[in-house]
Amino acid sequence: MAAKAAKKGTITEGELSELNYPDAPQIVTKSIPGPKTKKLWDTAMKYESPTRVGGVYLPFVWQEALGATIKDPDGNVFVDLTGGLGTNNTGHTHPRVVQTIIEQAPKLMHTLDMPNPPEIELSKRLAAIMPGKLKNNCFTCYATSGSAAVEIAIKYAKYITKRPEIVGFQGAYHGIYNGSLALTTSYHYRQGFGPFMPGVTHLPYAYCYRCFAGLEYPSCGMACAKYADEVVNGPYTGVYEPAAIIVETFQGEGGYLVPPKEFYPMIREICDKSGALMIVDEIQCGFGRSGKMWAIEHYGVTPDIVVWGKGVGGDQPLTGVTVNAKYQSMLDPGSQPATFVGNALSCAVGVTNIDIMTDPNDNLIGRTAEVGDEMLAKMAAAAKDSPVIGEVRGKGFYLSMEIVKNKETREPADAMKMFGLMMQMLEQGYVSFVCGRNGNVFRLMPPLTTPRDYFAAAVDTLVATLKRNEADLQE
Repeated sequence: MAAKAAKKGTITEGELSELNYPDAPQIVTKSIPGPKTKKLWDTAMKYESPTRVGGVYLPFVWQEALGATIKDPDGNVFVDLTGGLGTNNTGHTHPRVVQTIIEQAPKLMHTLDMPNPPEIELSKRLAAIMPGKLKNNCFTCYATSGSAAVEIAIKYAKYITKRPEIVGFQGAYHGIYNGSLALTTSYHYRQGFGPFMPGVTHLPYAYCYRCFAGLEYPSCGMACAKYADEVVNGPYTGVYEPAAIIVETFQGEGGYLVPPKEFYPMIREICDKSGALMIVDEIQCGFGRSGKMWAIEHYGVTPDIVVWGKGVGGDQPLTGVTVNAKYQSMLDPGSQPATFVGNALSCAVGVTNIDIMTDPNDNLIGRTAEVGDEMLAKMAAAAKDSPVIGEVRGKGFYLSMEIVKNKETREPADAMKMFGLMMQMLEQGYVSFVCGRNGNVFRLMPPLTTPRDYFAAAVDTLVATLKRNEADLQE
């Protein structure tokens, strides 16, 4: 790729192919998992915790990864439709990231949450790419996981406003720590771990396919947002001192949902009326994945706090909270120490990932929007003739299909059958995950460096797999 510096425009399919294993997927064993993978899998099940998710429900072992492709211990090559659960936006082991690690590792890695050149540079670079009026008007606190970043965001909101309550949304996934788990609504994640942080109220999310009021968009008049306004700003609702409204810009585990264009301007207004801060969780949908740097940019509003993660760090654990600069002086210095945050190696990788994402010679975000539109149209065309694809939705490389037993009643497909489909996709060379409140949503979130033909083949394979299983899914 030495000649790439001379070109302007969008990264070519040929250049993307160089970042991936060729001719993926390739299955070389008679069955999946193969013998070496199965042996390692069994060892993991013996010695590791059952509380993990991907490592328990899908019999797969990662041996190597390149771009949007993965090798298992048996030499099978798979296409990664998970992007490391929305993490590897610039792809696995990107050569520029690897080079950064080689150069930074001998110099400095751990710093005890103290300033270091990569951390300072990353803070400046993050400020320059923040949405709306946060651009170059913000400060950042680092964390090592999405759950930890959400914990920081809600503590900041409470401390800044001197208020005790947080308003979230039904279907949310914000993490699995104390405060973040109180905001997460899945029964599966919450069962047996209560009581949770008090002062949390959950409102209906803008889930148009399954509207809480039984209405249809746009004739609904955005009933969900109007209801939110009534609860947050109305009398006798139980919400009295909201510190913040926190929301996933595009809801993830709850079904890969993209709200209508009116939703976030209305949420912004609700926050302004109540004095609550607006926190957007962009951990899974942010950093280029939606076809814009941040998903909230599709709505033209500026939040007070952006919680980010996954894609910025990519192959390194790196998350954070970026806050409007006007609140910086309101926080108590030294009150929230964390030993491993601001790790120099992770921050150096974060800077490189921003370089890759904003490289005008690649136009990776613009390509993501373009290819995402193509794949969404391809999925929509398949849905017209399918009795089980209830809805397709998404933006960029954040796409989903909601699978139903009946398109008229919209009864969800059986969750266990969805896991069976996930296994069938694995056997054909595609690593994928389902989501949704009923476990009936297939989500497609591959790295943004996925070649167009790999992505198109993945959609074709999923559609064909659904076709073969139509009768069973409708039972």
